[in-house]
Amino acid sequence: MDKNVYVCTGTCSAEVSQEEFENGVTQCGTDGCNMKGHAFEKRVKCVACGNVRKDGESHSH
Repeated sequence: MDKNVYVCTGTCSAEVSQEEFENGVTQCGTDGCNMKGHAFEKRVKCVACGNVRKDGESHSH
């Protein structure tokens, strides 16, 4: 099973849940990150193994 997550593509690699994103956590706020202030990007996360990938990318175990 997969779930949607939102990630920072910068040096901190922060990850927030769909719920956190919908509640207003939409951009990186980590001091020192090269993408601070930039919007998180939507990704798909495999609940079984933790693999995070772009929607449409293949994944298998």
